[in-house]
Formats: sequence, C-alpha cells, structure tokens
Amino acid sequence: MCRCNMHIVLLSDHETRGGAAIAAGRLAAGLVSAGCRVTRLCAYPDGRPHPWASERLAAPLFPLRRMARRGLPLSARAALDELAVTSTDAALRRALARLRPDVVHLHNLHGGIGAGWSPRLLAAAAEHAPVAWTFHDMWAFTGRCAYSYGCEKFITGCDAQCPTPRQYPALPPCKIAGAWHLRRQIIAGAPRLVGVAPSRWMYGHATAGMWAARRVDHIPNGIDLDTYAPADPAAARRALGLPVSGPLVLVAMPHLADPRKGADLLSALATAPGPRPLRLITMGAGTLPASGAGVEILPLGYVAAEARRALAYSAADLLLHAAPQDNLPLTVIEAMACGTPTVAMPVGGLPELVRPGVTGWLADDHTPQALADTLATALADLAAGANLRGSCRAVAVAEYEISLFVARHLNLYQQL
Repeated sequence: MCRCNMHIVLLSDHETRGGAAIAAGRLAAGLVSAGCRVTRLCAYPDGRPHPWASERLAAPLFPLRRMARRGLPLSARAALDELAVTSTDAALRRALARLRPDVVHLHNLHGGIGAGWSPRLLAAAAEHAPVAWTFHDMWAFTGRCAYSYGCEKFITGCDAQCPTPRQYPALPPCKIAGAWHLRRQIIAGAPRLVGVAPSRWMYGHATAGMWAARRVDHIPNGIDLDTYAPADPAAARRALGLPVSGPLVLVAMPHLADPRKGADLLSALATAPGPRPLRLITMGAGTLPASGAGVEILPLGYVAAEARRALAYSAADLLLHAAPQDNLPLTVIEAMACGTPTVAMPVGGLPELVRPGVTGWLADDHTPQALADTLATALADLAAGANLRGSCRAVAVAEYEISLFVARHLNLYQQL
C-alpha cells in the first residue's frame, strides 16, 4: 500500500454505533495507519480516544430544539427544522474552511437528521474539496427510504405515494418528491463527486437512478483478519459459557427486535416447521422476539468487544442472517473470516457473500418457511460432515482484508 500524505475528512452521523459507522471507523483507522491525516465530523461522537481526530457537527442546542418542536404547530416546526439545517450547513462550511481537506468522504447522514443533517451537506462539502459518498444503504438516491423493498420509484421520482413513509427515516408524504428532486439537483451540481457501493447490488440500484451519469466505484467492506480469525469452537464455547456439545446457531444484530434485520422473520421462524431442538445464540441489544416449542435462546447481550464477537462467531456452527433486505453486512463478513458459514435470504448483496457450498446456504424464497427449510438443510449438511470453515476463511482472506479495503479508497482519493 502506498503511503498517504492527504487530509481526509469523513462525515458520518454516528462515530462508532451501527454498521455504517463501524465500517467508516475501520476505514479511518486504516487511513491513519497508511499515513493520512483523518478528521471525522459526527453528529454523535462517542467521546472516546481514537486514532483519528473527531469533532461534533450539529445545529446549536439541537436537544432543546427537539423538545421545543413538540408544542409547535407544523409550520413553526418546519421553520425550526430549516433553521437547524441552515446552521449545520454553515457549521460544515466553517469547519472545512479551517480543516482544508484534500477529500471529503460522506458516509451515513440520515441518522443525523435530528442534529440538522441533510443531503445539503453534500453541496457544502463540494464547495471545498472532491467528495466521495459511500452508499451504506439507498438513502443517497431515494426520496427518504434507506431500503426500497422492491419499490422502484427512486429511479424515476419518489412521490407522495411512497409505500413506507412512516418507516425510518420517516418523512411526511408531501415532502418526499421535493426531497428526491433536491438530491438529484445536488448530485448533478457537484463537479468532483464519486459514489462508492459496497455491493454490486447497491451499485446496480444507484446507477439505475440519479447516479446513472456519475462515477460509482464498487469497493466491498473490509475487516481486520487478525481480530476476526477462526478459534477452536469448543474452546470458544467454554470461554462464553455456552454448551460445548450440539449445534448452535448465531443470530447477530445491533438490536434484536429490529424488523429491518429480520426480527419478524425470526419470530415467525420459531413456529415454522423446522429442526428441533433449535438453540439460538443471540448477540445484540434487547430480546429476540422468537419463542416456540423446542427453541432455546442463549443470550450474549450486546457485545462491543471485537475479540468477544470473534469468539461468538467461532462458537457457532452457522450464522442465521434473516434480514429481508441488506447491503453487504459486516456480520456476515466477520463470521466468514472466523470460518463460520451463513444461512440467509436471497436479497440485496447477500448472494455476493453467501455462496452455496462455499460460504453458506441461501433460501430460495423470502418466507419464514423457506428460511426454516434452508436452516434445516444446513444443519443436516453439517451433521453429515459438511465443513465450510476453510472455504469461508479463504474467501474472507482473498476479498475482504482491511488493507485491500483501504488501498482501494486511497487509489480513489488520489484519482480525485
């Protein structure tokens, strides 16, 4: 990897919470190791020491603004929200004039909406430097949604007939068309702008719509293969206090009740015909809404320490990823690096990761029964002697190593 002498400013709503922020943090740490100067501007910095510099970017007194909105009429709320967006745009311009970056790299923005973040941050960034924008989800080219779930209005124009206006990130239907047109206008007006798609699936969606005339690079996520490495499954189970014998299936998501990560499907899976007894290790906050005869839940809680996460992957016979839509999830890559195959739905970027007979099993439909049938097949294959641990690790080493991830970004920045 060539050495970097650039200053890169990364914008992400959260500094370390959630998959998009974690991916941005891994990139930032890798860039620092390569010699770059890195500053992260976040709506919600975590206040902990990191290899990069960190600053908060938010509208002044934004917690008070949230409280004040509750008692205001809609017109006054809209005016207050616009003031927050305008003040955050101005704060970004001041920060970039002071920081003088060589490249600004946008990551997730929509988690910062409450802090005055909006797509207009792209226009502010483009005034100061070339800009890259990683599509951790679809929000960069839709009217409001993070995932369209089959709706294709984002290609020709989102509007008030949006099928999911109340889902996160919610937006009143009357504002959705304007938000779509604003994104298209800002993207068209940024002279030095490149999109970054972690999955080929995301690349296809972005270039089908408002990014069709812009450059979009496909750069898969990367992880530290020393941290996420295979461990002896029995030793890992003992270290975590898990049963040493019998099959264990891991469910890992930040919030176990999140329907976007498959909580509803998992709940239905518990009552669908399938392998019993079924022991599920859960790794995430909250409680998995899955119960049924013959289903045993073994909760690990939310696991922040990466070494412990790696143990959980190694302890499991397989990872069950039930998301009804996803991009290129880090949990699947992390499990793969630890030698653990995955059972998943055939959605989003999952088929790029979960390769039948190599890294896991893909359901042939989007239903709880199809997922249950595939899980049963996977467990039967493993009981019969199938072993995908070596091929899982080999794919992770060849395609998802952190240095490759960082080198691809450095090459992009240098071209910009």
